[in-house]
Amino acid sequence: MRTMPVPDRRARILEAAERAFAESGFEGASLRQIVLAAGVNLATVYYYFGSKKGLMEAVLKRRFGPLRQEQLDRLRQSEQAARGRPLSVETILEAMLLPPLRLAVCASAQRQVVMRLIGRIATEPNRQTQQLLRGQHEEVRTAFQDALRRSLPKVPAADLRWRIEFVWGALAFVLCNRRRIEKEAADTRDPVDTDRVLSEMTVFFAAGLRAPTLTEGCR
Repeated sequence: MRTMPVPDRRARILEAAERAFAESGFEGASLRQIVLAAGVNLATVYYYFGSKKGLMEAVLKRRFGPLRQEQLDRLRQSEQAARGRPLSVETILEAMLLPPLRLAVCASAQRQVVMRLIGRIATEPNRQTQQLLRGQHEEVRTAFQDALRRSLPKVPAADLRWRIEFVWGALAFVLCNRRRIEKEAADTRDPVDTDRVLSEMTVFFAAGLRAPTLTEGCR
């Protein structure tokens, strides 16, 4: 009987875990279900990942690590080209939004699993999952928050953080509800047209980020 190569065992576990977490969430997915789907035993999962939490952490890093890196690379390239000048809000938003929007419309069969995983993570109240996601996403959040703070120095830091959370939340909704958006906007917009979706989101979010604060609006 031929032994499965070690890298293939690890990849199979990650694939099975990603599907299980996307379908059932962190608490609902069982390690027994994952090992059966991956064709390995429970000891192998613990050997590579240490725990169910470690497995979830590896799934998130494998799937979203390249996406986060592309966002950072785009932002840093724009900052280098600006030579110390603050970027426009639109440029920052493009670096932030374009990579995940492209992922959402790619033809890969894995896309549906990824979108379900994003939706599950965004809506699941599990504390461990949210902490893992927050930890892995912290560098990206900080980089974009700092860039926007330089571009919008008159917006109080607390208000800016609040508004950036609105952007991330709306992005998650768009990524996870493509069919609903297709239905609601079919007569006027093509949600598969990434450039158009990016333009619409950028215009909307830029206006919100630049808007006067509530205190200013009451003067």
